[in-house]
Amino acid sequence: MKKLFFLFLLLNFSIYAQVIKEYNECAIEKFNEQDYQGAIEYFSRVIEINPRDSFAYFDRGMIKESIKDYNGAIEDFSKAIKIDSTNVDYYFLRGIANDKLQNFTDAIKDYTKTIVLEDDNSDAHYYRGIIFMNQKDYKSALIDFSKAIESNPSHDKSYVARAELKAKQNNVNEALLDINKAIEIEANNPEYYLKRLGFYEIIGKMDKACLDYKKYEYLGGKLTSSSVKNPCH
Repeated sequence: MKKLFFLFLLLNFSIYAQVIKEYNECAIEKFNEQDYQGAIEYFSRVIEINPRDSFAYFDRGMIKESIKDYNGAIEDFSKAIKIDSTNVDYYFLRGIANDKLQNFTDAIKDYTKTIVLEDDNSDAHYYRGIIFMNQKDYKSALIDFSKAIESNPSHDKSYVARAELKAKQNNVNEALLDINKAIEIEANNPEYYLKRLGFYEIIGKMDKACLDYKKYEYLGGKLTSSSVKNPCH
């Protein structure tokens, strides 16, 4: 009798596993077709079958985040964390969603937890550093940007952010070193040249500012701010 009961459970488990697999595949297919609501519905079906599936909550949360349903994403990531509190990605993406909603205190907590679990997570250091910089906590921001660069020497966004921070502290020559490194890594980003020409203007190197402006235009950049003028005139 026990053997028959065990076989019955095994059979049902196999059936459920197959259904979950099919639902996951359908969800991915819907996502690739940009039918985001359809993808969400399939992940919801997975959750109905197995409410302890943290990956299903996470995947559904990612889709919600992609369609800017940040509150819904936070709810799903939180449920995933409740099931599995050791997954770095759950905290990091919840931090992004909190960041988007300007829940900066919660975002910092999520990025910090990400870093606790994975100290060399350069993106978590970068995004936390941006919040610190906007809050004028320049010391903490500098530590985060530097750590991001140490963890990933090709993290161009951190070089740019650190350059902006140094410029705010009137260390324009050091800012130029960082923005130069960012351009070395990502030479086709027009915004980096726009940023650098601003630094050149501060120290009066208008010839170099003009060259950066031309490069900015060449790469398709278009000035939208009246505060930024063509330095070549």
